[in-house]
Amino acid sequence: MRKHERNEEPELYLDGDQPTIYRKRKIRWTSVLKWGALALAVILISTFILGYLWLKTKESEMRVPGVEESLDSTGAGEPITTLVMGVDKGSVPGEEDSVRADIIMLVSVDPDSDRSAVISIPRDTRCMIPGQSDFSRINAAYALGGPELMTETVREFTGLDINHFVVIDFEGFKHIVDAIGGVPMHVDVAIHDKYAGEVPAGDVVLSGEQALALVRARHDINAVPAGDLDRVSNQREFLQAMLSTISRQRNPFKVKRLIDVAAENIKTDLTFTEMLSLGRELQSGDDGVKMVTAPGEPRVIGGAWYYIVDMDGFRELLKTFEAESEVTTDEGETTTGESAKAGIKVMVLNGAGKTGLASSVAGELEKVGFTEVETGNSESRYTKTTVYYAGDDSSKAGVVAADLDGAKEPLLEESGEITSEFNADVVVVLGSDYKE
Repeated sequence: MRKHERNEEPELYLDGDQPTIYRKRKIRWTSVLKWGALALAVILISTFILGYLWLKTKESEMRVPGVEESLDSTGAGEPITTLVMGVDKGSVPGEEDSVRADIIMLVSVDPDSDRSAVISIPRDTRCMIPGQSDFSRINAAYALGGPELMTETVREFTGLDINHFVVIDFEGFKHIVDAIGGVPMHVDVAIHDKYAGEVPAGDVVLSGEQALALVRARHDINAVPAGDLDRVSNQREFLQAMLSTISRQRNPFKVKRLIDVAAENIKTDLTFTEMLSLGRELQSGDDGVKMVTAPGEPRVIGGAWYYIVDMDGFRELLKTFEAESEVTTDEGETTTGESAKAGIKVMVLNGAGKTGLASSVAGELEKVGFTEVETGNSESRYTKTTVYYAGDDSSKAGVVAADLDGAKEPLLEESGEITSEFNADVVVVLGSDYKE
């Protein structure tokens, strides 16, 4: 008998729908990871390239045409010398457009050791500026020809090769300080300068405004008894602390903000990497850093007040600076401190005809350390404030003239007859040019 196969009827569903049959697919994680890694690499490379181009754009904003060509090349193993200039623009009322190079520093770094050296050159240093027929203050080079002429002037004055330059705008660097969240620094004596501002004593984190006050202060007899020379020291120490703080930045948002602000307020031939390297070399805790001021003293020559560098001592200092990047000369005692001012007999005469002017100026001189100040009226009117001195007292006249804030460029004249008449070391006749 033939065996019949039973035909199975397909299973029917009342709703008429047939079930969907899904095929289980295996996820290939190797492929996913491969393409994911490739995408990540593309993103990272693109970000790096865009960041690099952005950084180079910012660096180009800091370049000054013509200056790089005037710099000296560096040989293998030779010290690298950078000229650092702090420019103060518009800090003097009525002279908002004037530009002054208040900081002039030479920073030398030995690439083969951890030693670094910093020499400050006072802004009133008497020297010859290339292209000029007579002696001038060294900071006039910046006003006459910007960083290029200043570089050439410092090179001729010191005989050193200048490999790099940095110009920092004072008004602008307060924004740099704020961008990095302040600069930690120890301040020995609180500063109360009515012209510059207030700075607390102790271990403080300086804000932009406080930093600006610190580098400008020279009228507080307790905090800066040596006037301009103490200000040079404060400026030098602050720049060291600021560069050190910048070199330690790790927050990417702060770094970006810092780069934006720096590009607006710094002019240099250095890259950001090179500036960070310079900052690390000058960290305040580094015992290898030697910091000094060019030896010398203030003196009046031809009716103008200058800082006269002791060239013999300066040359010896430069030899160690150039050969070993380690300065061994100690800072000399300044002659413009509190004791020096207290020993100068000053007569202030009102030659402007403004009631109470002589008394007001005498009071200001007493506040900054002069203890023997008398007042009177001049028999004749003066249009230009004049400072008289006798014989070898030109340095005393320079000390007094430096604290006459209402006179932009007082005349300094030798006259033993006038000083003898008033029994004084220095006689100040206030002219109509004096601004209270």
